[in-house]
Amino acid sequence: MLSYEEIISGFSQKMLAGDHNHVVFLRNIKKRLGSPEQAFKTIHIAGTNGKGSTGMMIKGVLEHAGYKVGYFNSPALIDDREQISINNILISRNDFVATYYEILNKLSPDESAKISVFEWWTLIMLVYFANKKVDWAVIECGLGGTDDATNIINAPEYAIFTHIALDHIHILGDTVEKIAKAKSGIIKYGTKATIMAPLQQKAAANIIKEKCSQVQVPLILSDDIAKIKVHNRKINIIATDFTLESSFSLLGEYQRENLKTVIALVKQLMREKVLISLMPLKQMLETIKIPARCEKIASLPDVLIDGAHNPDAAYNLAQTIISLRHGRRVIMILGFLKDKNYQKMIQIYQEISHDFILTEPDNLQRKLPVAILAQNFNNHVVQAVNVRSALKIARQNAKPDDLIVVTGSFYLVKDLINDD
Repeated sequence: MLSYEEIISGFSQKMLAGDHNHVVFLRNIKKRLGSPEQAFKTIHIAGTNGKGSTGMMIKGVLEHAGYKVGYFNSPALIDDREQISINNILISRNDFVATYYEILNKLSPDESAKISVFEWWTLIMLVYFANKKVDWAVIECGLGGTDDATNIINAPEYAIFTHIALDHIHILGDTVEKIAKAKSGIIKYGTKATIMAPLQQKAAANIIKEKCSQVQVPLILSDDIAKIKVHNRKINIIATDFTLESSFSLLGEYQRENLKTVIALVKQLMREKVLISLMPLKQMLETIKIPARCEKIASLPDVLIDGAHNPDAAYNLAQTIISLRHGRRVIMILGFLKDKNYQKMIQIYQEISHDFILTEPDNLQRKLPVAILAQNFNNHVVQAVNVRSALKIARQNAKPDDLIVVTGSFYLVKDLINDD
């Protein structure tokens, strides 16, 4: 029997994203495994930005309500096992190995060889959650929706759409409309409701509305679900049928929009008697912590890390920095993957900072070489061999009241979390 590490190293790294035939292939395997997702209720989340924050808030609400909640998300920041957890406890190596062999024993050698790394994690997640008898599973799409491996599940209880924007255009399409269509397939006959995040572009919203109409699923818009004010780590929520005050530690203007989506779901869950009070929402707000989403990891000077990796996320981060800097100098440490629209992100960040330290994320195949990144700057910029060196340089040149921001890729901030 192989060890956990040997199994992981043997997984095929090919993506196979956007391959509908492979989703059909995986569905057949899932049926052979007994359609494990029928053992629990699912909330399926698709979107370009905000999936992780929204998913973590939703699972937090359900956990505080006393439910056993499975959570599936990517990418992992420190430990691959972060992708599969139940009530904040990562899948153990022993459970991972046992679940892997439970699946492998029902596959032919040819079938197992065709399964990519993300597809393996998806299958293991479904079987593991069923074996552990979770009440709810909050499942984030890996890429897209319709042809994503997670879409092998039957109709979810709720389909959630966070903000949809341009990203992965070589796979999902080069317009917001095409990307929305690629994600809309998670809405299925039998889904109780679809909830759409605020501030969607009209092209994306129209696609989601059309798909909901086709499969007769109610659509809930969260734009006007509540007014939210955040000040000094306190939050005030004013909805049509309730008000709520709580502490709230998440930085980022965009988290208010993510929270509106969560509130829309909470109201739906209360109608369904899944929740009987607002206390789980309040408890989630008081305790929520989300790594690498405008996360403060040091003080004097303040150091923020954020995994923003597309122009939409970069714009949201820039707005947050503007609200936090209070006249301070902003030093930005940047590193990107070469298949991202880094030129546009650089333009956004040049509007708020003149001090840049450039480096490379930890992804050998996809990293943008720092020398090429430097060609996008007219002024002199500092180059560093890795993010640890970049942060050391930034701290040496910063005053205690400056603000250091590390961003560009989860692969970049992952390095920093691993070494800090």
